[in-house]
Order: sequence, then C-alpha cells, then structure tokens
Amino acid sequence: MAHLAERVHAVPVALEPVLAQAVLGADIEYTHVIAHGRFHHELERYLYAPGAGDWGYHVITPLELSDGRAVLINRGYVPRQQLDRSLRIAGLPEGDVTITGLIRAAPAGRPWYMPAGNHVNHTWSWPEIADIAQSMYGPDGKVITTVTVDADRIIAAAPPAGGTTRMELSNRHLEYALTWYALAATLAGVYAFSWYRFRAQRG
Repeated sequence: MAHLAERVHAVPVALEPVLAQAVLGADIEYTHVIAHGRFHHELERYLYAPGAGDWGYHVITPLELSDGRAVLINRGYVPRQQLDRSLRIAGLPEGDVTITGLIRAAPAGRPWYMPAGNHVNHTWSWPEIADIAQSMYGPDGKVITTVTVDADRIIAAAPPAGGTTRMELSNRHLEYALTWYALAATLAGVYAFSWYRFRAQRG
C-alpha cells in the first residue's frame, strides 16, 4: 500500500519510457505519467460506470502520440444524460494536448456473466481494451492495448473531468481470520458430536 501511494503521488514521468519498461517485464501499474498528443474524440467509446445516485459512463478516448501510436485514455465520468458529445463541446479539447494520469493494466478476460460490448452504440460493461481498440481502428490499428491511462482530475468546463481511479486496496485479513476460526470451531463441533455418539453406542 505504501508503494502504491508513492507511485500515485509521484511527479508524473514521460509515458513512452514507462511503456518501454513494461515490454521488458517491469511492473508499471499506477505509475503517474505525462503524455502529449492529440485526442480523436470522434472515436470515443463508453464504459458503464455507476454514479452518485444514477449511472453513466467513463469516456475512453484514443490519444495519438508523436510516433503515430495511440494510447487509450479514460477521460472520466459523464452522466448518461450527457453522453452525446454535442452536449459537452467545452469538454472536448482540440489540437495538441498534455495529460497526466495513472497507468492501468488491461484486466483479465470478461467474466461469462458480463454482456459483450455493443459495437453499434459503442458501449461496454467490461473494460475489454483490445476489443474497444479494435472497434476504433480495426485489427491492424496502432493502438497500445496492454494499458490504459486514467486521466487526473481537472477543472473542466464540461464533463468528463477525470480522476476516476479507485485507490482502495482490498484488505480482508479480518474476514479471512474469522472464516478460518469458524471452520475450526465447526470441525471441533463435528468431532465432539462424533465422539459423543461413539461413546453412546458403546454404552
């Protein structure tokens, strides 16, 4: 947890060298990075997300880097009522931009109970990064699909504003301890009952 906090609050470092480290097997999860490029808002995709008292979507937008590759940026949350880009023009920066954010590794495959992405209305219930990228650029597109970047929170004239990363780490030690103690108590009870029956049968 301390290591994670150190990464998250560190001064952002250039994205490209960090990606090069990942190719060599380095752990880059939650690294705070800075990237320069150009957003392609026309290729926005949307990942379902619960909101305060309602629901909406995280906006996933490709950021084209100087080498022609693109990295997918989670720009933040928008309420479902503002999903239409025409309702949030002020939140669509044009030209060269600089963003900072946290690297997130692409998650494991979609669970069987989650619906597949809808390529017609560009919405997903699970972050299937490779599928999202292919829906943008096709199978041969130059998209970095091993990671995404969760954009930092900014003061924005219109959504999304970034800052969607959930930093809570699972700490279930008490739950595990109680579970094992309960199992031990149950086993002891079964043993005691069996011993009692054995003695009763022998008179």
